[in-house]
Amino acid sequence: MTFQRSNVSGEDIRRAIGMTEKRRQLIDASPSDPPVYEYGVNRLAKSLHPGIVKGEIIAKEPIGKDCCRITLRSSCEDGRFPYFRAGQFISLSGSVHGSFLSRPYSLSSSPKEALEGKMQVIVQKTGIFSSYLYDEAEIGTELSIGEPSGDFYHDDLRDKKHILAIAGGTGITPFLSMMKAISEGSEDFRMTLLYGARTREHMLFDPKDYQDERIRIVTILSDEEAEGYLHGFIDADLMKKYLDEDTSVFMCGPDAMYEHIRKELATLGFDRIRQERNMIHDRIVESKETYKLTVRIRDDIYMLDAHNEETILTAIERAGIPAVSRCRNGVCGFCHSRVINGRYFISENNDFRRLADRKFNYIHPCATYPESDMEIEIPVFNI
Repeated sequence: MTFQRSNVSGEDIRRAIGMTEKRRQLIDASPSDPPVYEYGVNRLAKSLHPGIVKGEIIAKEPIGKDCCRITLRSSCEDGRFPYFRAGQFISLSGSVHGSFLSRPYSLSSSPKEALEGKMQVIVQKTGIFSSYLYDEAEIGTELSIGEPSGDFYHDDLRDKKHILAIAGGTGITPFLSMMKAISEGSEDFRMTLLYGARTREHMLFDPKDYQDERIRIVTILSDEEAEGYLHGFIDADLMKKYLDEDTSVFMCGPDAMYEHIRKELATLGFDRIRQERNMIHDRIVESKETYKLTVRIRDDIYMLDAHNEETILTAIERAGIPAVSRCRNGVCGFCHSRVINGRYFISENNDFRRLADRKFNYIHPCATYPESDMEIEIPVFNI
């Protein structure tokens, strides 16, 4: 047998043999704490998407008819709220008479104010949670706040440089935020606001507070005639005064207003329209039925009653179970949950599930009604 001489010198071999011991000594001498790496992009992502944060009510101001403006102060360590786009909404959550409730509210404050630790919403006295905020919530009450969401904001790639904003009632809220952002310089577009209210008493803002050459405000009163205000309803004749090729229409208000405005715009052949979706409420059923709903949250199991005219999310909240929710109209998918068994109903107009979700039996509880006894698995709400 012939052996070939190795090209590795004896010194290299000796060094390699000693390397194991040297490595062991270095490992033993190193600290036991794991290294921590925090890059700028991680800090930015955390500030933009912090998840659920806390906020304290510091002011409540009556405005309009049966409405109030609530001001929240950030309880975060840096004293800031997450940055948002003017026109977006947040969800407010809290315990009310044994139930843990959450509702979305459009922001009336500006993105700049959020970085200063202040957020404002307008609350109308309607529904359990909003009535609680209006009547009972005191200064100092702490609420859980979901991070800003929604796509009801101006986008340079999608929208024209002139926005014809059409608002009714509390639908004025996101436009107040936009007008503040325009004045402060964080948004760059022109706005013509057509605001419909029943009377001056029902108005939720003072046009004099929003003076800017890029903002024009027209107020229409349906039930009152007054100097400086138009009388009647927003119609095609009024809107065509402000429509051109550089205009997109944004509208926010009740569903009846949406239907009316779309018909009026159709007569003008105008279709560049964006609207903010409203929450899904109880449905009309021929016969009211009550079913047993089993809710799984990791290892916890809850048994409760669910009515066929109410959404599954409403039934869960009514039972006092903290449930994940955000938009409450089926769009955002934040309450994405798995159906283990049972039948349910989702309106075609409110079914925004992906094809995979439909195939593998996932639902959005905020837009789903029970049609039999059901068992579902929902995500954890990190209060």
